[in-house]
Amino acid sequence: MSIIDFMRVKKVCIIFGGKSVEHEISIISANSILNNINKTKYKIFGIYITKDGVFCEATPSINRKSSEYKFKISRQKIVLLSNQKNKNLLILKGSKIEAKINIDVFFPIIHGTGGEDGSIQGLLELVNKPYVGCGVESSSICMNKILSKKLVSQQSIPTTAFHSFGKEEWRTSESSLIRKILEDIGLPCFVKASNLGSSVGIYRVATTKELKSRIKDGFKFANELLVEEAVLQPEEVEVSILEKNNIITTVPGRIIPSDEFYSYKAKYIDGKSEIEIPYQRASSNPALMKRIKILSSKVFTVLQCSGMARIDFLYGRTTRKKKPALYFSEINTIPGFTEISMFPKLLNNEGITLEATIEALIKNSESKQRKKEKLVTDFL
Repeated sequence: MSIIDFMRVKKVCIIFGGKSVEHEISIISANSILNNINKTKYKIFGIYITKDGVFCEATPSINRKSSEYKFKISRQKIVLLSNQKNKNLLILKGSKIEAKINIDVFFPIIHGTGGEDGSIQGLLELVNKPYVGCGVESSSICMNKILSKKLVSQQSIPTTAFHSFGKEEWRTSESSLIRKILEDIGLPCFVKASNLGSSVGIYRVATTKELKSRIKDGFKFANELLVEEAVLQPEEVEVSILEKNNIITTVPGRIIPSDEFYSYKAKYIDGKSEIEIPYQRASSNPALMKRIKILSSKVFTVLQCSGMARIDFLYGRTTRKKKPALYFSEINTIPGFTEISMFPKLLNNEGITLEATIEALIKNSESKQRKKEKLVTDFL
C-alpha cells in the first residue's frame, strides 16, 4: 500500500465490552467484526470498556497460525474521548499521553446496558463524529421493552397483552397487581426486566407462587418490569434490517430453542438450539411472509431506527386467543455479530456478506452525520 493510499484509509474505532450482562458476547461480536472488516479500506482501533466502566485501549492482533484477528486489551492504557476536531481519541499511560488519534467512524458493539440504551450514543454525539447504528432517542426507546411495546401497539402492530410496573408500585400494591395480572393476562405468562437483552432477567411462570417469586428476581436486574401474556408453544421468528442505500428487510428465520424459550443458556451455552432459514411456515404462506416483512419495516420506522436492527416476533396461540397469530416480541438495535448470531445469518441468506454489512453500516453512519451537520445549531 502506498503512502497516498494509506492516507485515504479511514480510521474506525470498535467499542465493546461494557457494564452489561452481555459483556462476553460483545467481545465475541467485536472480534468477529475485526475479522470481517475490509482492512484495505479501514484502519482499526478498539476501545474495551471494563465491567467497572473503565475505557481501555484494545489493539488488533493476529494469530499467525490461524490468520485470525483478536483484540489485545491493554488495561494499563486508558482511553479518553474528546470533541477536538482533529484529535478525538487520546491514549494515556499513567499521566502521560501516548497518542492522539483522529477517529473517522465509531462502531459501538456493546450489547445491552450502556450500549443499546442510548448511553454510548450520547457520548458519541458529543464527540460529533459518525457512529454506527441508531441514535440516542431511538436506542433508548428500543432498549426499553415497556416503551417500545406501548409505541408499536399504538400503531396497530400486534403484541400480546402486558402490564408494567416499578419497584415502588410492587412494594405498595403487590396484591392488586397480582390480581390484575391474573385477570388481564392469565397464566402462563412471562416476567421480563425492562431493559436487558440476551434473555437475561426473563422468566416463564405457570403458577401464582412462581409469578411472585420471579417478579422479585426480575427486580434484581431492573427497576421496572414487564409482565406479558405467553404465546403457547411459540414459533420464534426473527428478521434482520439493514440500511444499504435503501432499507433491506430479510426473509424471516426461525429459532428452535433447546430450552422452553430462547434463554441465555439456549443462545450461548448448550449449543443445541436450531435455526431455520427461511422460516418454513412463511415460505409456504405468502400472506404471512408479506405480513412479517411489512410489520418489521413498520417497527423499524415507528421506533425511528437507523443503520440496523433485528426484529423478533412470536407466532402461535394464547390462552385467550385460540387462533394462531403473529405478535411483535422485541427489537434489538445492536444485534450479535457472532458466528451463531441470526442478524448476519439472515443477511447472508440474502447474499449480503458480513463484510458488506459492515461496509453498509459505516457508510450509513457517515450519511447520517452529513445530514445532521446541515441542521442549524446556532439561532442567534
